[in-house]
Amino acid sequence: MGPPLFDDTWTRRGISILWDAEQLDRLCKPSEVISVRQFIQLHNSGWPDDDLPLINDRTLVVAGLESCIDALKPGEAIEWLEETIYQTILSYQQDVADGGSQAALIFWLAEQRRLLYQTSDDTYYWYCSTEYKGEQVPLGQCLFNGAHHDLRPIHVVDQKKKEHWVGLYHPRIS
Repeated sequence: MGPPLFDDTWTRRGISILWDAEQLDRLCKPSEVISVRQFIQLHNSGWPDDDLPLINDRTLVVAGLESCIDALKPGEAIEWLEETIYQTILSYQQDVADGGSQAALIFWLAEQRRLLYQTSDDTYYWYCSTEYKGEQVPLGQCLFNGAHHDLRPIHVVDQKKKEHWVGLYHPRIS
């Protein structure tokens, strides 16, 4: 994993996973966040400029990824993440973000406690719930296709000079 990111680069470019509600609130209004289904629909329609709900013309925030993962068997979730979501991320990065440098893609996860890092294989896992409780999905590997080693923790410093870890950032995947 790379060094912590203390600036707001993640709000303008790259791909991020965010779990801090205060940071999300600072970034956008709830009505500006789109669902995973809308994200896939935008991809399938070729990222139409008229329908692309970018925040400040630079950022797309997507919510609901964890619900989609939880609705599938872990093996099916891995396949869906790798074949659908990863391909949609690549398309966004290429067609909307000009290779990743011109726009940000942020996935909002409401339950950060279910995303855990395992040093043994240097990846982040999503811990399943419901009937698959105890099973894991290698979220870092699925979303970043082996480039998860280059993830950087997003840190912010509050008014009391206290540091908070609010997400994960990757500048560009391939």
